[in-house]
Amino acid sequence: MSQYAQLADMREAFGDEELVLVTTPEGQPRETIDASRVNTELVTASAEIDSYLRQRYQMPINGTDPMIARVCCDIARWRLWNRSDVEPSNAVRGGYKDAVAWLKAVNVGNVTLDGEIAINVGTDFSNFVARRPAFVGRGP
Repeated sequence: MSQYAQLADMREAFGDEELVLVTTPEGQPRETIDASRVNTELVTASAEIDSYLRQRYQMPINGTDPMIARVCCDIARWRLWNRSDVEPSNAVRGGYKDAVAWLKAVNVGNVTLDGEIAINVGTDFSNFVARRPAFVGRGP
């Protein structure tokens, strides 16, 4: 499994102040980011992403699509907020919902990942309708 985003990506996307807020336990001075908590959630978010992608793409993917890193950050952010003593905002909630919706779209093939090897993309035979034979012979 690959990790699709790093602490630096989280810092750039959401800022140090937010990461300090959601990684510091209640009652502790909110001074520094707990990098191990962020990394744990990034690993978990990457595993969640893989659970959607493995049905559609040869694993491991190379992860060069910038949306993968963004989605990983949004999922990790949601997980950090849910494990903190602070209620997540609608923006955090919406970011997670959007990330999952995008992953579902990738999973069913409505969105593709550039540079990745797609699997299971053959013809959909679920709509196959058998015709009656053109000639029905009668036996003796």
